[in-house]
Amino acid sequence: MMPIIPTLAALPAWVENFTAQPSNLFFFGLALLVLFGWYFATESERRKRNIGTILLLLIGLLCAVALIPLDKKLKGAIDIIGGSSFTMQVQPREDEEGNKVAVTELDTANAMNIIETRLSNSGVAEPVLFRQGIDRFVVQMPGMKPEDTDSIRKKLQEAAKLELREVHPNSDTLAEQVAKGDHIEPGYKAFPYNYKIAEGTPEEQEIESHILLNRRPAVEGVDIVAAFPSVMGGGRVGITLNGEGEDKMIALTQPMTERRDRIAIVLDGKCISAPVVNQVPLGKQFEITGLDGANEAVDLAKNLMNPINNPLKIDEERTVSPTYGASVVKQGIMSGLVGLAATFIFILIYYRIAGVVALIGLVVNIVMLFGIMAMFGFSFSLAGIAGIVLTVGMAVDANVLIYERLREEIAAGKSVKNALALAYEKAFSSIFDSNFTSLITALVLFWRASGTVKGFAITLTIGIIASMFSAILVTRVFFRWGLDFNLIKNFRFLDLIKGGSYDFLGKRGLCAIISFALVIASLGVYLVKKDKALGIDFTGGSIITYTVGENQALPINDVAQHLKTLTLAKDAIPQEENNIVTGRLVTVRCDANDADSIISSLESKFPEIKTLNLAPSRENVSAVLGKEFLKDSGLALLLGMVLIFLYVSLRYRMSFAVGAIIALLHDVIISCGVVAMAGNQLSLIHVAAILTIAGYSINDTVIIFDRIRETLRFSTGSLKDIMNEAINATLSRTVLTSGATLFTVVALYVFGGQAMRDFSLMILIGIIVGTYSSIFVASALVLWWAKVTNADYRETEETPAENVEVVG
Repeated sequence: MMPIIPTLAALPAWVENFTAQPSNLFFFGLALLVLFGWYFATESERRKRNIGTILLLLIGLLCAVALIPLDKKLKGAIDIIGGSSFTMQVQPREDEEGNKVAVTELDTANAMNIIETRLSNSGVAEPVLFRQGIDRFVVQMPGMKPEDTDSIRKKLQEAAKLELREVHPNSDTLAEQVAKGDHIEPGYKAFPYNYKIAEGTPEEQEIESHILLNRRPAVEGVDIVAAFPSVMGGGRVGITLNGEGEDKMIALTQPMTERRDRIAIVLDGKCISAPVVNQVPLGKQFEITGLDGANEAVDLAKNLMNPINNPLKIDEERTVSPTYGASVVKQGIMSGLVGLAATFIFILIYYRIAGVVALIGLVVNIVMLFGIMAMFGFSFSLAGIAGIVLTVGMAVDANVLIYERLREEIAAGKSVKNALALAYEKAFSSIFDSNFTSLITALVLFWRASGTVKGFAITLTIGIIASMFSAILVTRVFFRWGLDFNLIKNFRFLDLIKGGSYDFLGKRGLCAIISFALVIASLGVYLVKKDKALGIDFTGGSIITYTVGENQALPINDVAQHLKTLTLAKDAIPQEENNIVTGRLVTVRCDANDADSIISSLESKFPEIKTLNLAPSRENVSAVLGKEFLKDSGLALLLGMVLIFLYVSLRYRMSFAVGAIIALLHDVIISCGVVAMAGNQLSLIHVAAILTIAGYSINDTVIIFDRIRETLRFSTGSLKDIMNEAINATLSRTVLTSGATLFTVVALYVFGGQAMRDFSLMILIGIIVGTYSSIFVASALVLWWAKVTNADYRETEETPAENVEVVG
């Protein structure tokens, strides 16, 4: 029985047991909701402080303890710790008439269960399986060594569907004719059949042919009660049938003539042997012969006890060596630490004592993010790092919004305590709207997308919730304790970026021309380059990566020259990357059919591959799957934009929603275009970057819109002047947030690997374009809409709508 109050040493285990029970999490969440409701409902600042402290302690301690021990609780995905991932497609099976039977969700679920059982029986530790559509599922094996992939690949593709069929008496003369379509034999079908002649002699040959079998199987795998390697050894498997199977075997063999008629043993649609019946009738025991040794007999015996009704096909394969995975971890830790350190220093210098409180909030944010990921067993991936980047950016943004409001209230002569309370109240709507719109996208991606994008969505969803909690509640609690105990007496900030009276919207005509030209150029580069603008993730092929480190093995020029001497389906492209954290990486991009021969050839040419244990990481990428992935992610993003449009329309006006969505599309298109113009190909990591840019874009735009809405309530004059006033008021926030986010992005570019460089370059472009579009595209479109429709945006009695002029 779990103790109610655990000892300190037993606390991690207690938390693990507590969170493992759904009912515990439900009631704990319910209690938190009650406390949150009380926190927001009360008007007493002291009561807010006390309730907020209780919430902080409950959530913070739970998440912190959930991370103990850190090395076991924070799980890395395959692209972080190494291992293999296979995307399996369930193929249609044939009915007795030879017609294809459509794959159902039940077929896929059955295949997943059987594959999981097979892998567990084979000693694979904690395989991860999840569905991807109706007829696909993904099998991930973190930590699996590259040398084990061949045996695993065979286990995954072997359906082990066993059948016994009657052989046509004239099979030897009719089989090839039926196989070629020159002859039709009612009730019979030609099956592939390879057999050996002169076996065991120097003249041994394997003959590829066909055999004519009854369309209707007489005995099937469901009739097997036991399968075991034969005591005789070699490539033999003993089979025992159940009572029904025995009856079927008797019915099959009773009419046969001894030493003339044959039975075919068919495995996964291919005849593996067709022995002559030596006695009739046969009973419930027989042997399968003709296998390749004892190991194959052992594997087949296991699989026959877990047969799959539908054939399986490997659509995509990704193998990451532990060496490469370790290098990715180093890159991620280094870039993350440098980026966070730069952000922390910037906040401390600019906001001083308030910056210290912001740092505490960011630490709580990160602990919550990691703790919740650990509690629910989520894994971190490269795309997850993208989600963390956006999360940190949004957390910093929320603090900047509050602090810039605090600066305004203090400048207006408010007392410190009143200024603080007003700053949080006025910043709340901006923080809530910007985070909620990003949360909409994250949840839709989690629901509709898969694979890499789902990892991004999980991290972003948790991160948004954590950043809102830390910015709205955690920092406020610490401020109140500091003020109440006279630890904080005043706030001093640097004031390097002053809001002026710039006529931003006066430049909207010129900016419209610039934006239009950039969008057309960006679309044009993809029309010109076509498939050349798409990376291997979408065109298909293989990526072979060697983590060379600091030594001089595998000189890239020698590798390139050697590849030219090989006969390949397509030219292989070698690349070299020098990373200041992990050293050299040598990558070869090639056709999937050439990958095995290239790996073997490189090992023969460069013996240091084996002597230095440079095990390659390998990715076999399906073009069909990549394009489906891109389509699913695009549809998910489109659905997210529709929901954002509806939300912004309800919270603001439809013109604001139109401006926000057009600005979002503008940012995504131009970011993709600039990346293509720079000679980079679009890959899966870019999809995560596009989603990050979309979140950043809508976040930036909504914050300016919220200030415009507020300014409209209290200012007089033309709509253009009011909107310019609002944009100027948020200028410092816009610049500071973009600058803080850039620290992390630049760190990713400098210290990350090639994938992180590709990601961070696109994010860098997206931040610049997104900052520009929130002012010169989204806001300009709202003003244009108002002018065209002669709309009145004023809604309060203090400033009647008729006092607003729509000019210029």
